[in-house]
This record gives sequence, C-alpha cells and structure tokens, in this order.
Amino acid sequence: MKSRRVLSLLAVAALATTVFVGCGKKEEAGLKNGTYKAASEADERGYVASIEIEVKDGKIANVKYDEANDAGSKLADAEYNKKMKEISGSNPEEAFPTLEKALVEKQDVATVDAVTGATHTSESFKTLAEKALADAK
Repeated sequence: MKSRRVLSLLAVAALATTVFVGCGKKEEAGLKNGTYKAASEADERGYVASIEIEVKDGKIANVKYDEANDAGSKLADAEYNKKMKEISGSNPEEAFPTLEKALVEKQDVATVDAVTGATHTSESFKTLAEKALADAK
C-alpha cells in the first residue's frame, strides 16, 4: 500500500515536471544562418535601394546597403557625396556605414536610430532590413 502511494506520488511529480517544463517560456531562437537580400522599386531618379544581410550563428554578422542607378552607386559617387554633405549635413559615405554598423551592434531593426540628414535613407534601410530578415526568422 505504501509503495503504491510512493509510486503514485512519483508519477504525479514526473507529470507535473513535464507540464511545467513544456509550458515554460521558451527562448527565442536566433535567426537562420544564411545571406538575405531585399531591394526597393526604383525611385523617380532611377535609384534602387538594396540590402544584403549575412547571418552567422543566429546573429546578424554583416550588412551591406547601397542605393544605385544605371550610372552607379551613390556610395561611390564622390560628387554626389560632396553635394549631399553640403545640403543635408550627411551623405551616403557616412550614413550607409553608420546604419550597417548599428544593425550589427543592436541586432534589432527597430532600435536602429535614423541618421541625421539621411532620414529617407534611414527609413529605406530599416524597411529593407525588415524584409530581408523576415526570411531569416
């Protein structure tokens, strides 16, 4: 009789443990490893924004963002960068790497701050990063 009671208690304890472990908060899994890309439609000047995000070990490891048209990349256009710096106080040479670095450091698109003087670029960057990372989740 006593052994039945002990066995019953052990069975209840095992069942309770299984229920609590199964219902406990699960850690959010990291991102799937791989390279994820997204691109915008061409704007009125023919520029297409694009992003490539590399995920390693479940984390964002590398980000490459650019805006380019048939004439080339804004990042590589010295004259464009000079004019934009004069007009807005920022340019692709500064804004793109700042946004890329922030995403790698923060690992969360929502917490990436906009770059002053590059509001449109910052919004485009965040929108494309969300699209690219949707496949990694």
